Amino acid sequence: MNFYERLRVICSENGTTVTNMLSKLGISTGSTGNWKKGQLPKGDVLIKIADYLNTSIDYILLGEYRSDVSKDEKKLVELYRLTPERAKYKVLCDMENIVQEEIKKFSAE
Repeated sequence: MNFYERLRVICSENGTTVTNMLSKLGISTGSTGNWKKGQLPKGDVLIKIADYLNTSIDYILLGEYRSDVSKDEKKLVELYRLTPERAKYKVLCDMENIVQEEIKKFSAE
């Protein structure tokens, strides 16, 4: 899958189209023809696209995340993103409390 095909999929997952997204970002749609042929956008355009789609540049380019984030950490982020907005604050507070409790237990040993 090339860059443009992957971008279309990611846009679709985010409920938009490439054209719609580029329009909202103020980026010319004239480059999409080159992208379809395998060319890549400039770095500043990639950054704007990744930010807008709430993903990483490596995922848009390669279809995978390259980071030092563990599978468990990725799962936590995935679960947090699936959490309804009204409950996210509670999740963060609960997680902070769990961490603080574990730190206290560790310090007491």
